[in-house]
Amino acid sequence: MSRLIGTVSRGIRTPIVRQGDDIVEVVVSSVLAAVKEHGIEVNDKDIVAVTESVVARAQGNYATVENISKDVRAKTGGKTVGVTFPILSRNRFANCLMGIAGGCEKVVLMLSYPSDEVGNHLVSIDAVDEAGIDPYRDVLSLEQFRAAFGKVVHHNGGNPDAATPRE
Repeated sequence: MSRLIGTVSRGIRTPIVRQGDDIVEVVVSSVLAAVKEHGIEVNDKDIVAVTESVVARAQGNYATVENISKDVRAKTGGKTVGVTFPILSRNRFANCLMGIAGGCEKVVLMLSYPSDEVGNHLVSIDAVDEAGIDPYRDVLSLEQFRAAFGKVVHHNGGNPDAATPRE
């Protein structure tokens, strides 16, 4: 048999994992249910991976927004804190930013554009071209960014047209 398909990755939906849950049981039962329901063939040397966040939740090893605020205040003195090139599409960034903001007087946020660090577009390439901006040379303040693009709502998924300006 020839090998025509390379690596295939699938995300398996599981119940919400909470502290103390048996993640082996959760993972095995979820994978077996997905295999059965979707007719997935499991072969020798197939790999099942579990993200570190699932393991941390089961172990109770995570920080609350309040924990982050306290840590930021203790480590920085609580005045001005800079956050450079965060990956905005990660669902945990908003909570991290709330914790950071709670631990200081001012947050300076430096974003890359037109896309974040993993390629998720913050504004469309067409909008950048239309504004006459060179993202490889031009550094924009918040006021300049808003003047060129309006208030942008960022959506997950990396679709160049997904980030859309709002009035």
